[in-house]
Parts: sequence; structure tokens; C-alpha cells
Amino acid sequence: MTDPNSATLNPIRPDELMRELGIKKDAYYAYLKHLGIKASKDSDGKSYLTQEQANQIRALRSHVETTGKMEGFPNSNESSLVCAQSTDLLDAAVAQATQNTGPDPDGLDLEDLIYEAAELKGQQLVMGDLIKLELANRLTYEDLPDAVKQKVDRVREAANPKYQPAHLAEQLLERWRSQHQTQAA
Repeated sequence: MTDPNSATLNPIRPDELMRELGIKKDAYYAYLKHLGIKASKDSDGKSYLTQEQANQIRALRSHVETTGKMEGFPNSNESSLVCAQSTDLLDAAVAQATQNTGPDPDGLDLEDLIYEAAELKGQQLVMGDLIKLELANRLTYEDLPDAVKQKVDRVREAANPKYQPAHLAEQLLERWRSQHQTQAA
């Protein structure tokens, strides 16, 4: 026997699903609207989806990636008919997959597509630097190669000179005064 509240034990948060599918909020809400899904809210007022709802959105996303548009994907009102006619849908999916047709370029939101591509490129460009930065954060002085240790030591010496400026100034002033007094005498 299944617990009717079991869906809330493993809620799927919208942000997690958007990140998983690589979509933005506008696409997420368009998918919800097309499927007739209304996200539930937990006791903290945070939205969540059931596993079944998330699977419907995943299937719609796959359809959109294949065809370039939501049209032709059954919404929730049509899902009962789809279950009854699953073999027809499977045949249609196989036929569509074997046609090797790409998405309809006129049905795509070009601005969103370019923006998402730019975000992916941005992540690619900084990933190496982020990894290096994380490695650097975890390295200790002992992990450094000898050449780098020498550079660090030189910088530390320059930043913290052996001589204290106040003490050095006092010595120079005393030397000057003593020279000045001997010349006056």
C-alpha cells in the first residue's frame, strides 16, 4: 500500500528541475502551463512537484529538444487518451525519430536559445579557473614546489623587512646627531 503523502517525502524543487533540464523560469512556467500542472507548496510555503509531475516536465523538455516546440506533446488533459493509445504514440515517436528532422528554426525563441548557449559557454570558460582557484584554496605552503616557495619567501621578506622602520630611523637620527655635534665642537 502506498502512502498518499509519499510524494511530499521526496519533493522536487523547481530550481533543481530547472537546473537539471538546463531551462530558465520562463520555459519552466510555460511547461507547467502546457501540461496543466500546478505546483504544490509545503508547510514552509516553498513550491515543489511530485515525481510524476517532474517526469511529465522531463518528457515535455525532451519533446521540445527533439522538435523545437511544445505543439504535438499531449498536455495533462490529453494524457488519459494517450494511455489508452500508447501504441499509436510509440509508433508516432519511432516514425518521428527515424525521419531525422531537426527542430523547426521558426518555432524557437532565438533570444532564449542564444542566451542559454552563452551561459553554457561562460561556464566552460570559467570552469578551469574555478577548479584552479579551488585547488589553490586547498594547497598549503608545504604543497608548493620549491620555486614557488622561494617566491613566497621573497615576498614575505619584502613585506616584513628584518629591520623595523622606527628602529632604523632612530639609529640614523642618532648617527646624524652625533656627527652634527662633533662638527660643532
